[in-house]
Amino acid sequence: MPTGVVFFAVLSVLVLVHELGHFLAARFLGIKVEEFAFGLPFTKAIFKFKRGETQYSIYPLLFGGFVKLYGEESQAEDKKRSFWNRGRKQRMIVIAAGVIMNLVLAMAAFVGLYAYVGVPIRVDERVTLSKDKNGMVIDPGSPAEKADLRENDQILEVEGKVIESEKEASSLIKSWAGVGVNLKIRRVEPVYLFEGIWEKQAREFVVTVVPRENPPEGQGALGVRLSLYPYLITEKCVMSDVSCHFGAVTAGFKSTGVWVGKVFDGLRAIGKSLAAGQKPEGVSGPVGIYELTDVVAQGGFWPVLELVAILSVNLAVFNILPIPALDGGRMLFIWIEWVRRKRMDAKLEQKINSWGMAFLIGLLILITLQDVIRVGK
Repeated sequence: MPTGVVFFAVLSVLVLVHELGHFLAARFLGIKVEEFAFGLPFTKAIFKFKRGETQYSIYPLLFGGFVKLYGEESQAEDKKRSFWNRGRKQRMIVIAAGVIMNLVLAMAAFVGLYAYVGVPIRVDERVTLSKDKNGMVIDPGSPAEKADLRENDQILEVEGKVIESEKEASSLIKSWAGVGVNLKIRRVEPVYLFEGIWEKQAREFVVTVVPRENPPEGQGALGVRLSLYPYLITEKCVMSDVSCHFGAVTAGFKSTGVWVGKVFDGLRAIGKSLAAGQKPEGVSGPVGIYELTDVVAQGGFWPVLELVAILSVNLAVFNILPIPALDGGRMLFIWIEWVRRKRMDAKLEQKINSWGMAFLIGLLILITLQDVIRVGK
């Protein structure tokens, strides 16, 4: 499937699930929803229709979405259907619902992933044949090529000795130069996940090679590139094993919590970099996410599903930040109202949210420009 289609599908799911949270919470509480939109309303909608009292719209700038609530920014005539006239608790529920839905999506995606690949047990590091910076895995005419070794083959043992690092493998293989040596190989069909490589299929066999005594300059005795790769060891579930499926649910909740922690750690690192006057690392906009989607999509459905879970966690955490125009900023106003026992002036609240939106749009443009410059290098 083309990367653009996958990127758009992932983005759509994340945004629509988030806005669906606000929509469902408002409808449940009897608040009128005037518009449910995908995209940001800086131009006219390119598609819209009305069903009941709600208009459903799509706008050209697709990096976002919104739910417009009746009486959201000021008092309205029909106080029973107005968001503004609801108590703090109900307003907080509606605002927080988007974040909650993103966390639910992340949990569901992780659970679905683990139900298929199995419940994660641990991560093992194994010596693996890998590409160099030029994309070369095996040197032409080398002992490795003659033995039909391939990319992603793992070297488990050299003459019965278990290998724990690439340096150990290279040293042992070199010590057998000119003599036939038995290598225990594990050949897998890898699925690259963020947690590690999952082995979709695997078989083990022994191959005999004769390492070179005097290999060409820049090449090793075997003629391969070795790296230490992480492999995700899982317990595969079967339909009748209820405990394993329960383990998948538990692991899904745990992974969601782990990634929430990772996102907050990343935000703290960005804050420290900015405070020190340094350029923050690891910040990506739409272009960076598109690049990541392109890489992940090559691995098929399951890596994409994991990406959806991780991005959904990122969206949830980002939205909970106390920045005006975000859900966290709107919840902050409610907390301030609770402390003051008095609601903030509607015009002032709108103005602060407008400033916050302008800041976020400017930040998005800046990050996107940095992504474009980086890609162009």
